Amino acid sequence: MAFRRGFKSQCERRSVEYRKQLGVNASGPLSADRLADHLGITVWSVKDVEDLDAENRSVLTNEADDSWAALTMRMGPSSLVVYKPVSSLGRRNNVIMHELSHIILGHELAQAFLMEDGSLVPGNFDQDQEDEADWLAGTLLLPRPALLSIRTQGIPDELACDQYLVSREMLTWRARMTGVDYQLSRR
Repeated sequence: MAFRRGFKSQCERRSVEYRKQLGVNASGPLSADRLADHLGITVWSVKDVEDLDAENRSVLTNEADDSWAALTMRMGPSSLVVYKPVSSLGRRNNVIMHELSHIILGHELAQAFLMEDGSLVPGNFDQDQEDEADWLAGTLLLPRPALLSIRTQGIPDELACDQYLVSREMLTWRARMTGVDYQLSRR
């Protein structure tokens, strides 16, 4: 992942700024639902989509199909995030935050095509935009102050994941990518 100069710092600042706007401590948890409400973005599960026939609902809620987890649609000036129901709250929070990150960053929406086997395939996939959305989502979920707080307080990973609504993989990835564990080990 090679980001433009200053991108990672910009993400950290945005994370802290959104927390300030919402009255959340810089090291406190931020749920994707709360940020979506703040930004005026509607979030639906596929199960919330009306007039979806049983066959299409079955295809779009199939947990074994990993071709998609969430998508964003524009409806006039508003955005709608639709996510596939998933088994963990941490995964749900992450996929919604990823979509919110695309919106925050002003990314072009991908066009999706439904294949005969029921999988969704993006028509104009942009890996750089996906990487940026991954980074911002991770930063919004676990900014550096939160990671430092978790580690210095000795909060067990499982409890930290529950508090911040993230997966163990997200916590491990953010701690590794920010160098927080290395930094604290050198003290």
